[in-house]
Amino acid sequence: MLELKLPVQAEQCIALLRRMPKGHPIRSTVEKDLRSWLKGYYGELNVAYHLSFLPENEYYIFHGLRLMDKLAFQMDVLLISSKFVLIIEVKNISGKLKFEKGSDLMIRELNNLEEGMDNPIQQVKRHHLQFNNWLKFHQFKGIPMEHLVVISKTSTIIETTPDNQQIFQKIIYAESLLDKIRNLEEKYQKPRITKNTLTHLSETLLKAHHICIPDILQKYNLSQTDLIPGVQCTNSKCKCYPMEYISASWRCDTCKETSKTAHIPAVSDYFLLYGPTITRKQFAEFLKIDSPIKARYLLLALNLSSTGQKRGTKYYLSKNCIFSPHDENSMKKGGFFI
Repeated sequence: MLELKLPVQAEQCIALLRRMPKGHPIRSTVEKDLRSWLKGYYGELNVAYHLSFLPENEYYIFHGLRLMDKLAFQMDVLLISSKFVLIIEVKNISGKLKFEKGSDLMIRELNNLEEGMDNPIQQVKRHHLQFNNWLKFHQFKGIPMEHLVVISKTSTIIETTPDNQQIFQKIIYAESLLDKIRNLEEKYQKPRITKNTLTHLSETLLKAHHICIPDILQKYNLSQTDLIPGVQCTNSKCKCYPMEYISASWRCDTCKETSKTAHIPAVSDYFLLYGPTITRKQFAEFLKIDSPIKARYLLLALNLSSTGQKRGTKYYLSKNCIFSPHDENSMKKGGFFI
């Protein structure tokens, strides 16, 4: 199993918005991108809700599994049983979606405006091909494979021409997903792999999974001077920079808020924005700690993996980890848009 988590790119956008001055010219672009990532995440949450009704002892469900064929590819949902494999591409798109036979484009109509978008059916076909290659390379054979595009909400209209009705075998609404899976169970009634092989496949997938943390500063053409260093006040009505580390606590000079753990989101921001490793010097400079002893104590308390010795020691996250990820409840607050 691989649980659904907020995309890394959304975590990076949130970190940027925390660190970016309110009047920064690129801020509105980052907010727009974050809303797009969140919309996709909420669509996948809806699909995850429907999948939660499947018997846990019969299905392995992987959300956001990222593997390597010749090129890296990431599947929104991978559903595996002893009888078949199902690859799901989730789309949370408003308006009307128009498909033309043989076209690699999908036309989205919204507010009387049309725009071309990548055809998700072609996209999930590519994932089907890549995952099939991956299975063969790892000596997993004989498992029937299916693929689907799932539209997360029924208010989205799907439209195509009379000679292209077969697409409705490959594109459905989330509310129909369990019925579709039951149809596949009827189609593939006999187990194709043993329980032990299924467990081995699941373990191999988890070992092969690797998240990618893009260079977000390069994407938006930003430098460290564009962003605010320090530990942000944990008081939601204040949020000033920086808190000061005094007597084993962080203290805000503006509102007098104190916290023992206010540095945790700051460390997460560093890894998301600046790279996968941090030194003691970088830690002290970014958190604005003037005492090397305090910086060392706080850094060691995080229990990060490390390489090197003394001043050359570099600390880093474990594989596929986000240091302080957001959960569903924090997403609902949406305070990073303020």
